[in-house]
Amino acid sequence: MDGAEGRTSPTAATVDVWVRETTTHGFPGTSAPADAGLDEHERERWVRFADRRDAAAYLALHALARREVGRLVGRPPESLRFDRTCPDCARQHGVPRLLDDPGIHLSLSRTRGLVALALSRSGPVGVDIEVVHAVQFRGYADVALHADERGHGSSGLTDAAAWVRKEAALKALGVGLRVDPTTFVTPVSGVPTDVVPGMPSVTVVDLDVPRAYAAAVALESAGGALTVRAH
Repeated sequence: MDGAEGRTSPTAATVDVWVRETTTHGFPGTSAPADAGLDEHERERWVRFADRRDAAAYLALHALARREVGRLVGRPPESLRFDRTCPDCARQHGVPRLLDDPGIHLSLSRTRGLVALALSRSGPVGVDIEVVHAVQFRGYADVALHADERGHGSSGLTDAAAWVRKEAALKALGVGLRVDPTTFVTPVSGVPTDVVPGMPSVTVVDLDVPRAYAAAVALESAGGALTVRAH
């Protein structure tokens, strides 16, 4: 993963990624979402979290997204407008699209203790982050790995690394887990791969995160080398 200094706009075949730790020291006050620029939908979602760790991660991630997207488009974070229409039920819980600049593609992922944001102008992007122990359960291979991967693992990857590569790829394609991850072999990092018949290829790259986590980012139709800039 290539590092980057400064605040530069995403360019061709490039994904910009932010990974941040979150804190759970005390539950944020009721004014915190508004102070962070969250809209009504985000505030309503935040208030429904019963666990302060989940609430802290959600708040940190959406504040981060608004702040960094606002820098790119030159607008205050609270003024940004997102559409999250789900293609299945039309409710506002789908992939976020920036109405103010549709050319910016974004993806968000969170788990307790760590959040990730990916932005790109190169095409649809997907990012996924997971706690390693979260996928260490009996029957994991049956719900996550292709038949060719079962029994001997996914090319030496940890279970968590395989999972985040698959989910990042499906996010980039805009289908998420509506596509069964057992229907395709885990993509090789940095290699354009066809994962869903009839859909564009994706290129997946692993992200550098603390050892307790695994993370990956994917870009749709990245025919050449994919540059990932960490901020």
